[in-house]
Amino acid sequence: MSETSHSARLSRGVTLLALLILTAIATSAQEGSFQKSESAANVPAAAANVPAAADAAEPGPEQAFLAKRAGEYARTVKFAAQPNADASSGTAKISVTLGGRFIVEENTDTVFGRPVSGTRIYGYNNITKQYEAVWMYTMSTAMMFLTGTSPDGGKTIDLTGLSQNHRGDKIPIHATIRQVDDDQFVVTLMSTGADGKEAAFQQTTYSRKK
Repeated sequence: MSETSHSARLSRGVTLLALLILTAIATSAQEGSFQKSESAANVPAAAANVPAAADAAEPGPEQAFLAKRAGEYARTVKFAAQPNADASSGTAKISVTLGGRFIVEENTDTVFGRPVSGTRIYGYNNITKQYEAVWMYTMSTAMMFLTGTSPDGGKTIDLTGLSQNHRGDKIPIHATIRQVDDDQFVVTLMSTGADGKEAAFQQTTYSRKK
């Protein structure tokens, strides 16, 4: 093989290699440009969701109405099963927490001569458009979760959830919270009996301390 022929082949090989490299670079640049443009196209959509998410996180009129309950109260508790028994008495303190988003109730009662304490947390979920509550007390290690709605801007709230008895049986609970005026509200607890009918079994009246 002549030296001239060998040089020609080497030159063609180098040229082909250079073309392959340039093609790969161009393809990579196009893909990068496409990805950048695709990401850029998604930015407006993501940015549009930011105000909505921020609004959902801010307290509104529902939370403000709940916050009006803040204060100290006297509680009287009546049980339907003992209509002739004296009402149990106690106290409650309601405070606003997390920038007006939730209210926390801490209560202490004497029920049939026995001290009972409890904590209740209430809020309004701006996304689901529902009121939510968590109830706990010293007669159980369970937490009861309730959700519901209001037909009148929070003056009357209907909540439903599941309680448990000492055997672990699930018991449907229906709670109504009725705002009588700025200084009084009433919580009524109901459940469905064996006959399939719903009946109230406990009513607690909160009267603001002056």
